[in-house]
Amino acid sequence: MRHFDDLLAVGWAPAGSVIGRRFFESVTTAWLDGGPFPALGLTAFVEAPDGALQSVGLAFWIDRELRIEPPLSADRVAATRLAIRLVNHLVLIGELEADDHITAPDGTRLVLRPSRERALISVWRE
Repeated sequence: MRHFDDLLAVGWAPAGSVIGRRFFESVTTAWLDGGPFPALGLTAFVEAPDGALQSVGLAFWIDRELRIEPPLSADRVAATRLAIRLVNHLVLIGELEADDHITAPDGTRLVLRPSRERALISVWRE
């Protein structure tokens, strides 16, 4: 495990987040050892005016933000869990050039569509 004993927290500007030292040590060590990308902390999620759930800070890693479209975003807890999984998926694959069709953990078929005009990847039910 990497230790940062002199720190109380880590400020991560791309996501506008502050991460407690122990949590930061734990999640980054797990990631560097082959675990999931630490989406909570190195990215954040905000509600868009239309009710979509959108990432903040993902563009630092893949040049695009993630947007869970309504009505998929209606259940905030479920949408955030999905977003965390999708952030990990997107960091692993890198650039998304065309639509990607995946199955969510609950069996729902999803489409991930990169926007041509904006630096977004939108997610809908198929």
